[in-house]
Amino acid sequence: MSLEDVKREVALGSRILSITGLAAGVRASMGHVSLRDPSDPNRFVVKGRGYKIDVLARMQPENMVVCDLNGYLLDGPPGVLQCNEVMIHASVFKARPEVNSVVHVHPPFSVMMTVLGIPLVPVVLEGMRLVRHPLPVYRHMALITSAEQGREMAECLGKANAVHLLGHGETTCGKTMEEAVTNMVQLENQAQMNCHARAVGGPNHARITDDLIEEYLQWKPLSEPHFQEAVARLGPANMGGSIWSDLMDKAAKEMDA
Repeated sequence: MSLEDVKREVALGSRILSITGLAAGVRASMGHVSLRDPSDPNRFVVKGRGYKIDVLARMQPENMVVCDLNGYLLDGPPGVLQCNEVMIHASVFKARPEVNSVVHVHPPFSVMMTVLGIPLVPVVLEGMRLVRHPLPVYRHMALITSAEQGREMAECLGKANAVHLLGHGETTCGKTMEEAVTNMVQLENQAQMNCHARAVGGPNHARITDDLIEEYLQWKPLSEPHFQEAVARLGPANMGGSIWSDLMDKAAKEMDA
């Protein structure tokens, strides 16, 4: 993948944050997704700051900036700087070599639960692995603009794939942009369902238990005889038509229109 390809992927990822509602409405300009450059793991591509109209739904490949793991700007359009919280991305990439994508947004349900001090628990299938154990909380509201703040947040994240930023936002990461963005979508879905569960069932509402999560993780439906018979006759099914493919397709059609 060339650097230009990476810029296009990040522009699409930025638009997906808008399409999924994670960066829309009053939060239309609040958020960014980054992707490490596979040809140079010491740099990454991310949305910048300083556009004439600064909203994620309008991002184009040529709007993206390239930064190093210390947060310094390496390349970008004239008059455009790094995003304010570039150190979120730089610090996670530096601390986690296996991570290739980082997302930061301000999803309302997730943020509200951090202010209330209510840990998220699994209450729906989607994203239950993400909140199977309590997520770490970075207990500062200030924007993460310095190397020290970024290092503290990355240390708080540890080996998890998500960290709450108290009263501020969320940061997720993944080996791919799909994984990092999906983690954020599912995290906010879990937060919203946690809020509903607490409203209906009270503070001691039921949750999906750990043994049920483990049972699900061990489940291999395609190993059943009726599926195996179909595979033997017709060949393996195309399992690649995911929701992510649909989101990327929608974002590309809007961007290229």
